Amino acid sequence: MIKSIIFDMDGTLLDSSYAMTLSVNHVRKSYGLAPIEKEYLEFIINEPCIDLPKKLYDVKEYSQEHRDRFAKHYLANANLHVKPYDGAYELLESLHVKGITLNIATNASDFFARNMLEGQDMLKFFSFVIGANNVENNKPNPDMLHHISSLSKIPLTNSLLVGDSIKDEGAARSANIDFLFASWGYGKSDNNTESFKDMRELKNYLLSII
Repeated sequence: MIKSIIFDMDGTLLDSSYAMTLSVNHVRKSYGLAPIEKEYLEFIINEPCIDLPKKLYDVKEYSQEHRDRFAKHYLANANLHVKPYDGAYELLESLHVKGITLNIATNASDFFARNMLEGQDMLKFFSFVIGANNVENNKPNPDMLHHISSLSKIPLTNSLLVGDSIKDEGAARSANIDFLFASWGYGKSDNNTESFKDMRELKNYLLSII
């Protein structure tokens, strides 16, 4: 029986790549770097084994200044450009009414996630919002899923993960839970057993199994 549904956020519930691109380019401009395209950002953030500091800012690792410049711009501007995918709010509302525990596992920091979810009036649906800053290892490592299970007291055997990338799929596989692939997002899937074309199809499926 499914008691907990864990969602990725960017590319799964929220279309945020334009907002992310604006903030990345804000940082790049301050270092004299040319802007990158939204499609390029969507690709590199979802591919495993990509050296993101090198690709984004041509550095070996992020400095505190990189992080601060991005955070200030993103927190101030993201909600001007982020939008939920069609049907996302209705999906969450339907699952919440059914008493399912809903959680977020995102490779973004949790304060970015909370800011955007609050801006879309979605934060109220989630019991736990776990980001990259809350665990030792990002997805595709399963740390976030184990952490959510520990916090919620719901075994992973009663959980599933909805996401839009190989990183999400890898985390689900490592945690030995079912993975549902959101094909409308930014990434791709290797071996997903369940793929969905839109929120309505996903909603119908989830309501049929809980």
